[in-house]
Amino acid sequence: MVGDASRTPFFEKAIIQRLNSVPGGPESQVVLDLGTGPFAFFAILAAQAGAGKVYAIEASKEAAKSARVAVKQAGFEDVIEIVEGFSTEITLPQKVDFAVAEIIGSVATEEGAYGTILDAHNRFLKEPNKASNWIPSRIQ
Repeated sequence: MVGDASRTPFFEKAIIQRLNSVPGGPESQVVLDLGTGPFAFFAILAAQAGAGKVYAIEASKEAAKSARVAVKQAGFEDVIEIVEGFSTEITLPQKVDFAVAEIIGSVATEEGAYGTILDAHNRFLKEPNKASNWIPSRIQ
């Protein structure tokens, strides 16, 4: 996703707009990056845009290790927490305001996206039925 010039700007714009859309400002927002990958790209982007807290979940041990390095290099260890494991098997210490989930290939059922998103919907978001709390807000 880091090098995907066709999609990355849309995600970046959506994250920044969502963070700036609330009365309490970006620092009042808790963000979930579901499937953060080795670069924690969206987690770092959310932190740079002022998010108060970001939980970045990554199932791959190697990718989570790399993500921790990226977060440290970016200087956001106090904002971003890398949570290693399958999202369906972990518990977050608090509910989040919105989620970024770039875990989808060309088909919504790839990478277990449907089950992962459904589980996150049921357990992690404060207002899971609000479309603006999901980036992207729909898959097909």
